[in-house]
Amino acid sequence: MKKVKMAGRIFNNAALSAVAAKIARFVLVFSLLASANAFAAIIENIDVARVGDQAEVTIHFTTEIQYTRHTPGDEGKFLRVFFRLTKPGVSESELMQEVRRSPKNDLLPPFTVAYPELVNGMLITFAKPTKFIVRAGDDSRSIVVMVPVQPLPAKDRDVPPAKGKPAVKPAPVAIETPAVAAVVADPPVGSAAAPAQTPDANKPEPAPVLSADKVEEMAHAFLLDGQDAFEKGDYPKAINRMNRILSLPQNSRTMSAQALIGEAREKNGEIAKARAEYDLYLKLYPNSPEVPKIKQRLAALPAVDTVRRPRARAVRDDRPAEWTVYGSLSSYFFGGQSKQDDGPMKRDQESMVSSLNFSARLRDSVTDTRFVFRDTDSRNFMRPSRNYNRIYSAYAERTDREIGYFVRVGRQNPNGAGVLERFDGITGSYNLTPDFKVGAVYGEAVEFGSPFKKNFYGGSVELAPQVGWPGASLYGIEQNIDGILNRRAVGSEFRYFDGQVTAFGLVDYDVLYKGVNIGMAQANYLDKWNNNYFISYDYRQSPTYSLTNALSTTGYSTVTDLVGNVGASGARQLVSEMTALSTMFAAGVTIPVGERWQFGADYRMSEISGTNATIPLAQMCKEIQDDANPNDPLCVDGPRGTLRISEMGICQVDSYDLVTRTCRATSDASGRTNMYSAQAIGTNLFVPNGVGVVYLGYIAGPNYTGQNLGLSYIFPFFENWRLENNARYYTQKSDSGQNMTQFSPSMKLVYQWRNSLSLEGELGYSQSNNTGTTVSKNRREYLYLGIRWDYR
Repeated sequence: MKKVKMAGRIFNNAALSAVAAKIARFVLVFSLLASANAFAAIIENIDVARVGDQAEVTIHFTTEIQYTRHTPGDEGKFLRVFFRLTKPGVSESELMQEVRRSPKNDLLPPFTVAYPELVNGMLITFAKPTKFIVRAGDDSRSIVVMVPVQPLPAKDRDVPPAKGKPAVKPAPVAIETPAVAAVVADPPVGSAAAPAQTPDANKPEPAPVLSADKVEEMAHAFLLDGQDAFEKGDYPKAINRMNRILSLPQNSRTMSAQALIGEAREKNGEIAKARAEYDLYLKLYPNSPEVPKIKQRLAALPAVDTVRRPRARAVRDDRPAEWTVYGSLSSYFFGGQSKQDDGPMKRDQESMVSSLNFSARLRDSVTDTRFVFRDTDSRNFMRPSRNYNRIYSAYAERTDREIGYFVRVGRQNPNGAGVLERFDGITGSYNLTPDFKVGAVYGEAVEFGSPFKKNFYGGSVELAPQVGWPGASLYGIEQNIDGILNRRAVGSEFRYFDGQVTAFGLVDYDVLYKGVNIGMAQANYLDKWNNNYFISYDYRQSPTYSLTNALSTTGYSTVTDLVGNVGASGARQLVSEMTALSTMFAAGVTIPVGERWQFGADYRMSEISGTNATIPLAQMCKEIQDDANPNDPLCVDGPRGTLRISEMGICQVDSYDLVTRTCRATSDASGRTNMYSAQAIGTNLFVPNGVGVVYLGYIAGPNYTGQNLGLSYIFPFFENWRLENNARYYTQKSDSGQNMTQFSPSMKLVYQWRNSLSLEGELGYSQSNNTGTTVSKNRREYLYLGIRWDYR
């Protein structure tokens, strides 16, 4: 009977049935809680993987973001990461807070991630104060947090069998020194086709104290295995085996392992780590006969990594697969009332919003299989016709680091390679070499409420990035809408990270519309004083090129009618002329001052171009009768019936051309909006883990100016309680003489019970006064109450 390891125990098939029962109970609770989030989730998933002696926490998002700053600088229980939503059409103000719990792992204690929080902020709450390093991910949809692996008890690891190899030369007996600090090995660098949480090959478990003889036996076997791997060029495995020796009590093989791990890291391209291992050897064993050789190798190391790191296949071991099941359920009640001027208060909101997030994973040393389901549901008690239930994610995926493939099937969010929408379909990739992989995707776009059917397919080739070396990909993709060719694009993505600089770029060119669909680049830079700089530029069609862009202008309701009347080339020409161009630029800096304060300054610019299209009325109308009024003829059987040109709501006034039988349809440019802002963020204010934020902003639009002042303070108390206070004051002056002021305070109370149940409630109101040509006063009050249960 096959056995599977789960949560540190071995289970047979009967036990797996019990796991299935747990999953069933999990889903049942969801049905009792009543139903989901009013808005789509921004957090896609959280992965935790071992990188050396660090746990790499990668938070993936469903939309494009740019990391700007974080606080505190490098240590604390509460970590706040600030970032911008860079994709047009996505606003933080439209999002309800979502909370995700970390997947079960043996690297870190449980932690939670909440977004949004404060101003453009995300709150990561660790189980206890810890050190961390924060950086942007290697794409435009993730943030990475590096955290030291939690101390774990020693384990009596399985001893690899001796395979009749020639006897190894006796290692010199180490002189009496303090025990060598354990250095945790990097996991084997596999050829996973997509980022995924890798199982910890060195996962320790409690075990009896080892005898001296047992330690020597294990160390000797690990050294034999490691030297064999080194000779075969399998440097990740050699590093793994040397670290197992170094994690044992001091023994006769410790000094040899310390020397060999430095050389293995050097051969593996880990120059900085090799230097650290050599330095440690010289410090611990200054009288060793190997010192001259170690000094020679140390001196020969390059100043920086100058070669791409070679990659080896994943190392399969005999450890059983491990199941983990985790997720969360939440339900929130929203209520609100408002009044205008001296009128009565009227209820304007009463709804229940709930969500389900469920994940199950089966992992062993080289494979990772995951099942994900996310459902949202909104119940509007005032307008039941607006109730809805939406499945945002429902997929299964598998990564095999030994063979080198990745595949995901089901409803999923786009993850580059030219895919722009959530879709139902399949995506996968395969490693041709350790550095190069090819990928493919097929799917049908999921656009809730849209009557159009879009399907697409595409392929890509990618050079994987490494620290200090860029990665890049090339892709091609084709999409049909209602059976008509709608998109044919080629593009490239660029990634780079070296410890100080993180950069990402994207160019997407549509050959059908002969124009750049998207061109964007963003970068972060961390200098030696820990000042963090960011910059981004975004140039894209808004919305992206699609035949649907021409429907509202021409008056047709379907793409089939549009193409049937004006032809495919004519329709694409209209799309090119009627699609506006969005341009955004942002730059900023964050400067730490002392241990408690950070000061930031940002600049942002945005503008949307105007449009000017020529409408081919001769093709859109069955007949144009211009006898009675040549400047305003009658369009017979046009897209909106038989109407005069001026009545169709398509053309600009007096734009009809008698000769070409066309008219003009235009839209005005938005003008440039410049935004300047400054932030002061203080940590451990008044009480431990208390956080205060002061925000100042100035907006200069094409015909108005605005000033914004925001104050926030988070007061934690009684271990599991948190009080969040916010106040915002905004004033705006328009060129027309219409002015406005708005004051919006709020208070939120959160209680965490036993790390699994969270209760929260918020009260707030907004008072706005309008003066000028129109005078009015508006007041709105709201509250929400919520409950969240985390399952691990």
